[in-house]
Amino acid sequence: MKPLSSTPGKIGACIATVFACTNVPALAAAPAAPAAIYQTQLQPLDGKLESLDRYRGRPLVVNFWAPWCGPCRTEVPAFVALQNAYRGKAQFVGVALDEAPAVRAFAHDYGMNYPLYLAGMGGIAAMLREGDTRGAVPFTVVYDGNGRKVGSITGLADPSRLEALLATAIAASSVDH
Repeated sequence: MKPLSSTPGKIGACIATVFACTNVPALAAAPAAPAAIYQTQLQPLDGKLESLDRYRGRPLVVNFWAPWCGPCRTEVPAFVALQNAYRGKAQFVGVALDEAPAVRAFAHDYGMNYPLYLAGMGGIAAMLREGDTRGAVPFTVVYDGNGRKVGSITGLADPSRLEALLATAIAASSVDH
């Protein structure tokens, strides 16, 4: 039998899975300070920690997800299509709560066309900070070009709701420039 301390990621994944498979609306959370998202440090699949500051100036869709999450598997194809449709107008970013090999395999199988970052189970803290009151995936947040949160979707993202948030983010970004 393995000692409990050798499997914290698996235990956390199991706990998160229980919560992730429910589609209970989250309570409204206080918005994060403008530009706070740009300070978030994440690890790309093939590199060192970097901040999301590189996406400053354009609307940003941050999707917290995991390869083992059923609703995440359902919504990723829509995100791929929306990234194609909004290329140059908005940027999608995936923040995975898993390890690199699983994320790479999933990304390949699903043809993910946007940057992916690894957050491991530490991603839950970032999700909570951004307003996910359940601490479960999937969780999607849309920001305008100045990093102000436009809105979020807890649970499976409906593409029409996401497009409405994107339209708001693009309009807000246009007004600021």
